[in-house]
Amino acid sequence: MTEQPKELYNLKDTIKIPLKITTLTDISDLFTLNLICNGLETEVYKEYLFLESGEETERKPSIPLIESFIGRTTGTCKIKATLGEETHLTREFTISDFIKIELKDQQTEVKPGEEFAIELEAIKENGGLVNGFMEITIIGLNHTGDLFMTNTIKNGYGYETLKFPASTKANQYLISINVSEKDTEGKTTNKGFIDYNIKVLQVPTSLEIILDNFKVEPDTSAKIKTVLHDQTGEPMDASSFVTIKNSKEEIIQEINYPTNEFLDVPITYKEPAAEWTIIAESENFTTESLFEIIEKARVDTIILNKTLVIINTGNVFYNNTIKVEIANSSLDVYVKLDVDESKKYLLSAPDGNYEIGIITEEGDNQVVEGVSLTGKIISIKEASEGAIRIIRHPISWLFILAILSFVVFTIYKKGYRRSFFGHINIPFAKKLKAGKRTLLKKNSLLTTNNKAELTLSLKGNKQNASLVCMKVKNLKEIQSKKSNAEETLQKIVGSAEEKKAAIYENQENIFFLISPVKTKTFSNERAALELAQKIEEILKEHNQKFQEKIEAGISVNLGTIVAKQEGEILKFMSMGTLITTAKKIAAISEGEILLGAKMKDKLASNTKTQKEEKDGTEYYSIKEIKNPDKHKKFISNFLKRLEGDKKEEKK
Repeated sequence: MTEQPKELYNLKDTIKIPLKITTLTDISDLFTLNLICNGLETEVYKEYLFLESGEETERKPSIPLIESFIGRTTGTCKIKATLGEETHLTREFTISDFIKIELKDQQTEVKPGEEFAIELEAIKENGGLVNGFMEITIIGLNHTGDLFMTNTIKNGYGYETLKFPASTKANQYLISINVSEKDTEGKTTNKGFIDYNIKVLQVPTSLEIILDNFKVEPDTSAKIKTVLHDQTGEPMDASSFVTIKNSKEEIIQEINYPTNEFLDVPITYKEPAAEWTIIAESENFTTESLFEIIEKARVDTIILNKTLVIINTGNVFYNNTIKVEIANSSLDVYVKLDVDESKKYLLSAPDGNYEIGIITEEGDNQVVEGVSLTGKIISIKEASEGAIRIIRHPISWLFILAILSFVVFTIYKKGYRRSFFGHINIPFAKKLKAGKRTLLKKNSLLTTNNKAELTLSLKGNKQNASLVCMKVKNLKEIQSKKSNAEETLQKIVGSAEEKKAAIYENQENIFFLISPVKTKTFSNERAALELAQKIEEILKEHNQKFQEKIEAGISVNLGTIVAKQEGEILKFMSMGTLITTAKKIAAISEGEILLGAKMKDKLASNTKTQKEEKDGTEYYSIKEIKNPDKHKKFISNFLKRLEGDKKEEKK
């Protein structure tokens, strides 16, 4: 063999083996060449030779590496030459069918419907340039499975442009590229493949406004959600700019708000019935929608002493009948009120304590127990302001007080020594005697130096106030026997006083009013939340320690009041439904803190809440309170002050 094979061949190549045959004797025999690869022999050349002694001949056999000639033979190989009994072997060499593929400027992200290119170089293992085909498959593109396309490769270079359908779902997709060469018979010789991932991006295609309800009642919230749809209609996470306009095209609210989340737009209790417009913008899309504020007839009722106060808290003129039940008598009150207008009615009945039921035509029921009435017959009359002043400040009360003072003095002289303070703890009783504290109301368990009184009419400062309401659901049981519950409730009052809260007690409800007139600041919402947290903590601590439990609910609300400080007492008049809503939400609470809608909006940066509804009352439960370190510091400082007070008392 005058020349050895190369070290590496690819299928479709040709191996040339130059041979020189010489002999010293006459030869007449078969000459063969066999290709040996991985232990398998394939005959690739055969010739019958006739040579005389001393004769010399040359041969240049060619071995085409194609399937029809050598089969699918690859791997480490040798060529064996045989003449009669004599054999010669070439050195080892490799036959390969591998094609190396290299992608150029590979694109990894693409928008649906946007054209992109696949550019590649394909080189055989022996260094030769590929002339063949490339097959591109995008796997899992649609319900049929794949997208398939082919193109040619010339001199080792392949190029193809393609695009995903416009409705392709945003996802990662696998692109598989197969490159091959074929022989003259169309059978595959060399081959190679490469896979890579490409991401189809999510692109916006439309913007939608979704309303929880197209008809919204006053004193609730319109729930608005913007949805930015992608190429498949799926929602996208983005930001939208929302504008709310009233029927006069006045902008009520403008806000950047995340898509796919409901935005609560509070509607005041007296907002007139009208259509409001919502305009949403996101990712160069703009859309509009409407919702309607409907008419709502509604009144709130309050009983103070012998006076029934009826307030129009709806958004339309009120012209209905209200039924008032006293004992076994049912009285109809014909009420006509403008929005926000109120009227007062005097109640009378034979001397005694009564349960009074109030039923409106709108289906609202209220029962007030333990109302002390006087008179000869059961009746109800509309009262003028003059009549109210007479009842509030009659000269006859001076005479009655004089008689009561004489009775008390007489009993005292006879030796009646029962404590005037009932169940009040001794330290607080001492303060009361010293004139520093007063009972929250007649027969109350609690004292304060910061008392508030609800009044029917008042000229004072109109301002927004934060209101914490604690409803003690088992107050009658607590009042009926001496227990540690009284001390715990008084401790809560002390915590409220530290927050400069004015305190008002009404039936089972204790209200802690934090208002600018007392705190000298207009931002009292955080202080109200901290007070509610402290109340919750004190109640939990009590119920873990003592057998006599305190069953209480806690609400935190925000509303408008008219307030005026008169001596040691803060007199206030509630506007709208502040007091009523606070009581309803506190009644729902089972010890946890619940927020009203307006307070929820004010505390949005401090809390994470969830909207809920029960018995027609909407409220917000707290899922997370942000800035916990500040909260811990507040509690720590409070406890330190409390310990200091205890040490002082011991001294």
